Amino acid sequence: MRNVFREFLYLRKSDRKVILSLLCVIVVALGVIFFASGNEQSNGLVAADTLSVKRDYKDSFRQKSYPERPKTVYVRTKVVYRDTAYQRGRALHREEHDSAVAHYQVKIKPGEHIMLNTADTTQLKMIPGIGSYFARKVVQYGERLGGYVSVDQLDEIEGFPLDAKEYLVVQDAHPHLLNVNQLSLNELRKHPYINYYRARAITDYRRLHGPLKSLQDLRLSKDFPPEVIERLSPYVAY
Repeated sequence: MRNVFREFLYLRKSDRKVILSLLCVIVVALGVIFFASGNEQSNGLVAADTLSVKRDYKDSFRQKSYPERPKTVYVRTKVVYRDTAYQRGRALHREEHDSAVAHYQVKIKPGEHIMLNTADTTQLKMIPGIGSYFARKVVQYGERLGGYVSVDQLDEIEGFPLDAKEYLVVQDAHPHLLNVNQLSLNELRKHPYINYYRARAITDYRRLHGPLKSLQDLRLSKDFPPEVIERLSPYVAY
């Protein structure tokens, strides 16, 4: 060690300065590493302790304020109401709905009849196969026609159960009449049997030839074939 020190003293002044500078740098670097590692350990302990305290506080607060609730068990069931029917989680179509709901209502027996033109929705729902939907359709279509003249007109309602027709009768029909010589084109076309082209044929005939005396006056028009004239005849006046 003494030899090393003596050799250091015999070195040139510039060499001694370089060696001392290197030693200082090494000492400073070791000191920085030592203090940095000590701070990380202390900070890690403080953060962990703080987190543990916060969790303990939250758990205790939760247990006091929000006690554990009992578990709920859900069971899927089939439900049929008076006006709504569901099966296996899907809504039934209108026809299926009508059939399902109608099954749970009081029905008339075979051989019994209901007057079609005077029946309301409550009476119509007493017919097997007819529920709320078709009962409303029958009443609404009868109002548009101006009254039924035949039970077979129910075939014109889309999806109507044909077996239900045997429970309905039409007697002494007095439908509301349309005066084809006075009504305008828009008023004529409101009837289910008169579309825009038939209404225009009527107004054109009146404009060119005067008042109609019969629907047979329109037989030459392509919009009034024989079956249309026969079906519309009970509803017109002149």
